[in-house]
Amino acid sequence: MAETFLAQRDRWVLWLPLAPALGIISYFSLLFEPPLYAGGLLLLFLAICGAPFYGNRVFVRLWVCVMLVAVGFTAAQLRTWQVAAPVLSEKTYPVTVEGRVVVLDTLPNARRIVVDNISLRTGKIWRGKMPQRVRIRLKGNDPAPIAAGDIVAVKAILLPLSPPVLPGAFDFQRHAYFMKLGATGYAIGDAQVVAAHDSGFFFEKLRKYIRRNIEKDIAKKENAALITAFMVGEDDAIPEKVWEICRLSGIAHLVAISGSHFMLIAGFAFFVIRAGLAAFPHIALRWPIKKIAAGGAMAMAIFYMMLIGAPIPAQRAVFSVCVVMAAIMLDRDPFTLRLVAFSAFFILLIEPESVMGASFQMSFAAVAGLVAFYEATRDWWSRQLLEATWPKRYALYLIGCFLSTLVASLSTAPYSLFNFSRLSLIGGLVANLIAVPVSSFITFPAGLLACVLMPLGLEKWPLRVTEISLDLIMDVAATVASWPNAMYQADIWPQYLLGLMTLGGLWLCIWRGGMRFLGIMPIIVAALLIPLTPRPDVLIAGKGDLFAVRAPQDGRLWLSSRRAERFVAGEWAELEGSRGTAYWPGDMFEKGFLSCDPLGCAYTAKGQRILFVLIPELVKDGCGADLVVSGELIDSKKCRAAADVLDWDNLRHNGTHTLYLTNAGVRIDSVTARRGKRPWTGGFDEVTPFAAWEDVVGAEGADDDTEAESFQ
Repeated sequence: MAETFLAQRDRWVLWLPLAPALGIISYFSLLFEPPLYAGGLLLLFLAICGAPFYGNRVFVRLWVCVMLVAVGFTAAQLRTWQVAAPVLSEKTYPVTVEGRVVVLDTLPNARRIVVDNISLRTGKIWRGKMPQRVRIRLKGNDPAPIAAGDIVAVKAILLPLSPPVLPGAFDFQRHAYFMKLGATGYAIGDAQVVAAHDSGFFFEKLRKYIRRNIEKDIAKKENAALITAFMVGEDDAIPEKVWEICRLSGIAHLVAISGSHFMLIAGFAFFVIRAGLAAFPHIALRWPIKKIAAGGAMAMAIFYMMLIGAPIPAQRAVFSVCVVMAAIMLDRDPFTLRLVAFSAFFILLIEPESVMGASFQMSFAAVAGLVAFYEATRDWWSRQLLEATWPKRYALYLIGCFLSTLVASLSTAPYSLFNFSRLSLIGGLVANLIAVPVSSFITFPAGLLACVLMPLGLEKWPLRVTEISLDLIMDVAATVASWPNAMYQADIWPQYLLGLMTLGGLWLCIWRGGMRFLGIMPIIVAALLIPLTPRPDVLIAGKGDLFAVRAPQDGRLWLSSRRAERFVAGEWAELEGSRGTAYWPGDMFEKGFLSCDPLGCAYTAKGQRILFVLIPELVKDGCGADLVVSGELIDSKKCRAAADVLDWDNLRHNGTHTLYLTNAGVRIDSVTARRGKRPWTGGFDEVTPFAAWEDVVGAEGADDDTEAESFQ
């Protein structure tokens, strides 16, 4: 075993990204924010402790790994400090927000803007700090001609960022924090352009020009939205039903801008430039046309990134493309795990928060899996392609598409299940087997040709070809999505199981020979433990106006309201998947495990009794329950017989709660208990918003009463 391990010492460097990733995950797993100097002190301490042993090569290698863990921890700390910005803590009064538009999204029925450099125009002033950026959904019929860079003013209500809907669920607050987004909101009046911005924003104008021409030539709005998303990354106008079909069939990665788009655009540019230069013998014999083509492909990838707005996933994809093209220019093999490892390492240092996101996880899992697979089977493919006829080459391409889809699907499956609690099974393989070749050879080239011909007014027929190919892809996707059990739905499961699967996957990819198959063991262990993860018996929303209980017989989730917390209720229902949900019939019913009257409801399961109190004032001495839950304040003296009380004060501070019932008692988990107090979890001021507002005499004072009434 030791000899086998030493024989693969050239593969040791491939474990490089794992060390800083562990440090970053350790930082984000903390329940408190460490002092800013903690990471630097840790690095200094490790350096001093390791200095006396610098002559021992084995010790130095192990110590470097430990140092890299500390480097990852420090990088995450510095990144958090770098992007620090105020975060709104509570819903505001109606205020007129004025600022510069940095992002403009077109939704199916409205538009949405992200505004920075914010100032408030209102009859009240805010004594706290305002967020640097807010995202506001405009009214559906708002006629304002807004463009990126414009200074706009809009009357809106600002809302705090949504916390996780369950302990361990997706943390939108953390995601938004690293985008410097401090609040969301919705407009209650039309937006006004205070100052139009004509200079700069070339790519925004170009994107708008392409979208306008696509919408002009494609009559069907749904198809126009798909083509726009496929070509310039504006996917907000795609109807939710279309997105659901894409998710169920496993082709969402083709519609949303992903790494595959950049590989296509870079590959297309590389092929065209190299073929064009090779057509001139004088140039082909004297110039390094392959390296020139690689440089052109790199420039094209960067141009395309700017065209679609340079989102974070696109920046990571371009970085990877540039690494590949740089390897070509340096006469290195561009498709090796070594380049994948170095790309991941530098991205983790630049954007440490990306390791916690699905985009980074799935992108690098797919790339690492594919490179490792073709690295292991390269000799076989070379033998088959040697002097192969065109029919055989096409057959090998189809086999390659199927195997690539299979490998990429298996590589990303754990991360899809962990982040989205769903996974496209056989249908996804079938849909991608058709969709990937069609999109690679027809949809994208035709769409790119249409963009090139737009200045000449000749884009209509290439766009028509693009539309026909997308119709074929969506027909296949709709058929696959309608299959029984097209999507496997899973519950939320622990992060350590994902780590166990990641370790097994890395082992499979990195090592050579029979030793690599040892990586299957941790994957199997984690897969067996996922279904055994306990499901919560009771769910309590953070505002206290929505509860859910699990039926002991069939495991179905029963929700207390159809109106309260509809977003949270929808997320709960989606996480339940095929088990489905139901609603409490009313305030007077008996269900065996659940009984209600006008004062509240009682839930009994596994020897425990949970009481949901609707009118705390009418609670009598001794509640006769193991735990009492209410969205209002409860006098604990009235519930002396209860083992515990969860009321408004508890829920406000700790967010959504989940209860796990056993014969031995009730185990309580909450959002705050799971993620602690971090810069992205709380508000920006100690005072509440109502205490933070002060009247300003003579400053639009006539609107004060109207604004207060609108808020209430």
